[in-house]
Amino acid sequence: MKYFTFVLNEDEFKKIKDLYNDYKTESSNEHIDFQAYKNEIEIIGYTSKKLLLRGEILKYEVSIIKNYLGRKDYAAIGSDEVGTGDVFGPVTVCAAYVSLEDIEFLEDLNIRDSKSVNDRYVIENAPKIAKRLTHSLIILDPHKYNSLIDEGYNLNRIKAHLHNQAIISLTDKLNNDNSIPIIVDQFCQPQLYFNYLKDELLVNKDVQFYTKAETVHIAVAAAAIIARYAFLYKMQQYSKKLNVKLLKGASKAVDEQIDQIYMKHGASLILKLAKKNFKNITRLNIK
Repeated sequence: MKYFTFVLNEDEFKKIKDLYNDYKTESSNEHIDFQAYKNEIEIIGYTSKKLLLRGEILKYEVSIIKNYLGRKDYAAIGSDEVGTGDVFGPVTVCAAYVSLEDIEFLEDLNIRDSKSVNDRYVIENAPKIAKRLTHSLIILDPHKYNSLIDEGYNLNRIKAHLHNQAIISLTDKLNNDNSIPIIVDQFCQPQLYFNYLKDELLVNKDVQFYTKAETVHIAVAAAAIIARYAFLYKMQQYSKKLNVKLLKGASKAVDEQIDQIYMKHGASLILKLAKKNFKNITRLNIK
């Protein structure tokens, strides 16, 4: 079973609802605005204005919807980061180039927001994506991250530098073709982003910022999948060395794990595994 998701605005949602009016089926789910069934494909329109297609062969229906809404495919570079909400592990940033020919390949893999898929999906599909797409991946380990925090960097400044570095590296691989749109998942105002980079020698200023950028172009979603795979791989490496499966996130369970590692191995190891500016770590008064 394959899935494909559209995020629609109010007008687009109404158009699609009308498009499938003759195929509607009943649903008692309060989160579903309408449901339809056509050519062995289930079409679900959620009250959140998300449209989900579910079936074995989706590309023809996806094409119909795109044409009906006037959405045109185009090549683009997408850049996204993973690991900024996790105490343990690195921050990983990936910039990926998606050509017109790559879009159908990615859609067949049901590439979407990396936060909406599980680790198994990432582990299975990220290598295929990374092999197919020209991309640049940067992994900032906790030790280096903590050094930047000590130098006065905040998280957004760190992310700005990593995104810029990944984009510069990728555009160099693409012979600096400035006709390709560059889309970044927005984490701060554009003016602030470029202010963070004011002392850099090389800054790509042809960047477009969007919230939920993975819904703007599939290149962002693909980049996020590669970045998440790199994050999971590094977490697995750290866990293997420690002989403990490190937890993701910043929960109370993470606090308990930090305390156990701290008591057994001390502060020096904590600072090689964890980001020191999280409250989970600052409460320990580690210098």
